[in-house]
Amino acid sequence: MGRRTAVKLFYIASLLLFAPACTTNAAPDNALPDGASSDTAGSDAADAKPDGPRCEASSTQPAPRGDGAGVVDPATGRLYVFGGDTGPVVRCIPAPVFNAETWRYDPTCDRWDAVMGEAHPSPRSRMAWALDTRRRRMVVFGGRFRAGSTGSYTLYNDVWAFDLATETWEAITPEGEAPAARSNAAAVYDPERDALVLFGGNTSVSGLTFTPRNDTWALDLAQRTWRRVATTGAAPTARLFHSAALVGRAMLVYGGGGANAFMGPFYRDAARLDLDTGAWSPVALTGDTDALAGRISASLVATGGDALLVGGHDDGALGNRNDLLRVGADGAVSVVRAGDALGTPGSGFCDFPPDFATADEASPERRSGFVLAVDPARNRAIVYGGKTDCGLAGDVWSLDLAAGAWRSLRSTNDGLSCQRTGRENCRSLCN
Repeated sequence: MGRRTAVKLFYIASLLLFAPACTTNAAPDNALPDGASSDTAGSDAADAKPDGPRCEASSTQPAPRGDGAGVVDPATGRLYVFGGDTGPVVRCIPAPVFNAETWRYDPTCDRWDAVMGEAHPSPRSRMAWALDTRRRRMVVFGGRFRAGSTGSYTLYNDVWAFDLATETWEAITPEGEAPAARSNAAAVYDPERDALVLFGGNTSVSGLTFTPRNDTWALDLAQRTWRRVATTGAAPTARLFHSAALVGRAMLVYGGGGANAFMGPFYRDAARLDLDTGAWSPVALTGDTDALAGRISASLVATGGDALLVGGHDDGALGNRNDLLRVGADGAVSVVRAGDALGTPGSGFCDFPPDFATADEASPERRSGFVLAVDPARNRAIVYGGKTDCGLAGDVWSLDLAAGAWRSLRSTNDGLSCQRTGRENCRSLCN
């Protein structure tokens, strides 16, 4: 079996059953793991200690998860996380558990607190979300849920808003024709038009097939009305698992997969939607496009007129990634941080040797389906959780957007490869 085929077969199981695979994710251990630090001052020393909850490290924390939603409060620098899939992985077979929790993480004091109120969205994962900077709230659209491990999924097209000041949820009931219920769409907030802009996603309720979309919608948050955006130019092909970011006055869309996203190849193209004119235009990618590769479930974050691509899952031999790539305004691709390198390829389904990857110890574990939330006041992004080769992650990292440098805010061993946990005599990549 070729190394690319082995990785693809491994990832098919992950996609079909909605969790990563390779080892067992035990029930969440609320005790702070060995090696976790309660001293997160470092470069955050300049962060003012916010009013409100006491600022001291917590022993509690959310269960590791993938495919959740999250934003950073621009006023306090706190991370808020909603939903996702917390299901365990046993012998490479995941058992999805959809979550409806809301958690707050304070990086100043390394503290997690549950902030669930009486009203909140139902359990779900793979929703689209964005930070409404005008009202200081997280807006969440759609997603999917399944009560068991088989059968059809329930897809949503509802809209919820989480007020970061009051820490309360509100159901928004817009007027007008709404987008079809879907999962894996991508969204950005347009501050000038005060709108949530939504593109693509999957409308299939089956766990065996995808029905990708390439429609574009805008939710006017002041008037609370939906409208389908009448775009011009060639829109990107229908897709899901893609990434999007607001870069200037455009929504930049990269990658994803189509109806064959189980096997690939994944898309490696990029396009811009001019939010003032509604015109789509392709981005001619140049430079280190081999490093870019086709990938899904990555994150895009604007850095000035450029964008930074973070992690995701490629359709080659390595699979999950932890590299950082810059996509310039002119489409030039350059490597900011290479991340892990492929070592000895696997030889079968979920058969990854201990030296499958040479780890970049200064970067997080390779992952996809994670939360990346921008903290513009501190010119950083905070990354939480996600899906790795070894399960579901529960760690928190800070990414300096200017320097492209990572810093661990809260460490856990959940989802980490064996070498990264400090264990010796590893029998495989994960144990």
